[in-house]
Amino acid sequence: MVEQKLLTIVPITPPPKEQIVARRAFHYPPQLPPDRYALPQSIQSASPIGYRTRISLTEEEATLAMPLLSIDPPKAFVSGPAITEQALFEEASLSILSSRQSTNYHGQNQRTFGPSESQKIFEILKKMKGCTPLENSAYTHIILSKPYRTPFTMLLTLAGHKPLLSLLTVPWRIIQKKFFKAVDIPTIGYLQDLHLGILADTFERAVALSSNGQRKALVHSLPFCGKNQKENQKYIQELEALCALSTKEKSEACEVSMVVQVGYVQTQEQLSFQGLDRKLAANFLAFRSERIQPGVNHEPKAPAQYQQRQEMDVPEELTVMAGRAGYNAFCRWTGVDRERAKDLLLLDRVDVLTANGKERLRKIRRALGEATDCLIRDLPLWIDLPTGKAFSKNAARGRKAFALTGQRIYITGLSKTELEKEGIDWSVAVRACGAATARASLYAEIMGCINIPEGADLLAGTCIMAGPVNQNDIGKTYYGHPDLLDETLSHRNPTSLLVWTLKAKTIADPIGNEEQLLNAKKKGALVDLRCGPHQVVQVYEDTHFKPMRKINQGEHTTLNHERAFAEIGNFVKDPNGVAIEDNLGQAWDAKEAQRKLWS
Repeated sequence: MVEQKLLTIVPITPPPKEQIVARRAFHYPPQLPPDRYALPQSIQSASPIGYRTRISLTEEEATLAMPLLSIDPPKAFVSGPAITEQALFEEASLSILSSRQSTNYHGQNQRTFGPSESQKIFEILKKMKGCTPLENSAYTHIILSKPYRTPFTMLLTLAGHKPLLSLLTVPWRIIQKKFFKAVDIPTIGYLQDLHLGILADTFERAVALSSNGQRKALVHSLPFCGKNQKENQKYIQELEALCALSTKEKSEACEVSMVVQVGYVQTQEQLSFQGLDRKLAANFLAFRSERIQPGVNHEPKAPAQYQQRQEMDVPEELTVMAGRAGYNAFCRWTGVDRERAKDLLLLDRVDVLTANGKERLRKIRRALGEATDCLIRDLPLWIDLPTGKAFSKNAARGRKAFALTGQRIYITGLSKTELEKEGIDWSVAVRACGAATARASLYAEIMGCINIPEGADLLAGTCIMAGPVNQNDIGKTYYGHPDLLDETLSHRNPTSLLVWTLKAKTIADPIGNEEQLLNAKKKGALVDLRCGPHQVVQVYEDTHFKPMRKINQGEHTTLNHERAFAEIGNFVKDPNGVAIEDNLGQAWDAKEAQRKLWS
């Protein structure tokens, strides 16, 4: 087991009092058309998240959260009480239903099995290469994932074709993508593993936090990567048979990508939150990507509080600790020691608080813009014109979506050459890179919640993005552009994978950014809408699978409308205390919620 270093907290100094601002969003009157700065009138969603606000933490409370960023795998499972439906729902809310992702991607499903089937899964795992399972798990999750497919990848089908040959090459690429898992640019193929790495890391925290430290997750990712995946194919098929994949899932190339054993652990292995578990959990559900930097990338019509820069800085000690969190994750998921991890995980910082940093950021933005220009210029007109240039307009919108802003900007990547020499499979390292980026980002977000002053939403936010890397990869693949990491690391043959930005500020992003995740009418078609538990989690009970929190009674269907950890009350309201209708949700049937599963 590779040692993970404990983290210490580094509070962020607020700006001068006169610069402290918060998101003052109101419900607009009916005669005024709503915009992204207005509160929606209501929410209709099965998601356990809803519209949330961050909760201020004392330094002592933030310190109690630090063990969640360096969890060691369980050594053994012990017997414990049966799991309630509510406990499983709350765990799912902190894991697969809210896993921090580099882009919004609805590509993972979960099958959950009780003790009896868990024993069968254990017997299969024992035979697999790269796997050391534990007996006596309380339950087991099998995670299915599928290749990344969104409107953006549809657009990429049209990239890189010659004007006349496109009549043949576009249909041929469509066939390759549909039947042979081909990708338009390499980084799109890597997204599946990046997301799985983020989810793997999230599972460890979710299980510990939702059980008040009594349970731990043993995540098996290695058997489903690279060479191991090929050698384990026979056993993977046995796991797939247990999952009873639907015809649709098979057509979408869903595959078993991870197994998570969950069980009770002995007292010495348990985590202690001293009664803070539910407060931390509610806060974790409030964390999300923060794109806006006040006074930097606001739009002209934005309210006044978004218009002015704030005199805030990210302490150097904070970035050191964020890096430590990332290296902890990379060590955890690759098995390499810390010093080697620091070499293998490529991390390049663009510091916009320095003159050189500002110039480099401008250079990166110009290069990304040029890649978009080339993409639009070469789109086959025989497809783009009949759609009213919908594809080229979509591509142009990417300029804003992939904008880079923040006091600290980190480009994270790997070197295939160095990984081969080290004997680490590429997909293993890509998953570890996703986990490292998400964990480093989470550390910074927790620091942004320490002693939030009155009249502020937060003190720091982060944004994890694959978009700039994908945009750069279009230029690399079709137009000879260099990699984002080439300026400083070209001698190491780098492949950039993710970008994450750290912003010191006191105001949360416009409410419209959250609406995109909850409301399909708010351009939600371009992102992954927050899903309900019934859409991605199926629980095996009484010899068949049941969608989590979906009950069919004749023609009537009951779905979840509970917000997880709702009693903490961190829900968005207007300055007068008026809530969004149904944002607080409704508790699930008490008898059903307290029902003991598999008893």
